[in-house]
Amino acid sequence: MRQVRLAVIGTGHLGKIHARLAKGISAFKLVGVVDPNQEARDAFCKENKIKGYSDIGEIASKIDAAVIATPTLFHKEVAAPLLEQGKHVLIEKPITLTTEDADELIKLAGHHRSVLQVGHVERFNPAFREASKKISTPRFIQAARTSGYTFRSIDVGVTLDLMIHDIDLVLSLVRSPVVDVKATGLTVFGPHEDVVETRLTFANGCVANLTASRASYNPARHMEVFSDTGFVGVDFTTRTVKSIVADEIVKSGVSEVHELSAEGKAYVRDHLFSSVLPCQEIEVAPGNAIEAELCEFADCIQRGLTPTVTGEAARDALAVALQVRDAVHAHRWDGGQTDLVGPSMLPQPKRVTKPKKAA
Repeated sequence: MRQVRLAVIGTGHLGKIHARLAKGISAFKLVGVVDPNQEARDAFCKENKIKGYSDIGEIASKIDAAVIATPTLFHKEVAAPLLEQGKHVLIEKPITLTTEDADELIKLAGHHRSVLQVGHVERFNPAFREASKKISTPRFIQAARTSGYTFRSIDVGVTLDLMIHDIDLVLSLVRSPVVDVKATGLTVFGPHEDVVETRLTFANGCVANLTASRASYNPARHMEVFSDTGFVGVDFTTRTVKSIVADEIVKSGVSEVHELSAEGKAYVRDHLFSSVLPCQEIEVAPGNAIEAELCEFADCIQRGLTPTVTGEAARDALAVALQVRDAVHAHRWDGGQTDLVGPSMLPQPKRVTKPKKAA
């Protein structure tokens, strides 16, 4: 098959990763990277021996596809003209800032038969892929995604920056409409929310409690799923999966454990996580999630496949994330009406001014 001629738009943190990886994937011919910031663009291009351009218009006729890794504010502005030209696009998450813009991109992609894939990269995390094989009919999900303040993606709040990852994963597992959203949040540095806790209730009765923070002293990325058949825990950082499947003594519906014989109680106590609720760590094959995402993008273009994360799936994740963000803003801390996200956890930083030069 002919190589897919690719451009990477944006040379920020993720754009650089996409460009380096795409350069080493045989299905792609990396035509160049695009960034209006000449200093950042030239430094990256010189280091990686990649051609650089200031505007996508300079190479639009020379490419088949593009990875869009610009700030979210520019996703629609960059993607729409490319889709209108029949180009294929992989857009970093969130797909856009509004569901209306997302719907417009979805419509354009459908009309021009272009691949529209969205970078919810945790779908390609080897640990999640392995864990999802063990999950059926989730009843309760809890997840936490916390980090320090990296100064990346601060054009949006933590809901669209971090929590949307877990929202997308939960939607892919539950496959039922969200019927209720409750949330609260805090600002730390502002103006957007930096800490959020939400509770999502689904039409089928499943409940998901999600926590996200980008001002945490305890970085974490994990998810626990309880279902009819047992428990699955995923650590996205260490890429480990733990699974618990109940034995017959639990499946039989024994609820009055105090009625067990002395021997029965001793057995449960001594064999709780070895036999009664056997916990096993599942082997996870190594893999680079972003590289897997890019390889799938090439496959979808060359073979006419449907992406794991379609525009529609990304639009649904965005819709729920916006409901969470709105619920955070609607939360009242003092019983009165307020438009504030919440009380700041830290005092406002003092304005730093440069000392005047001595005369």
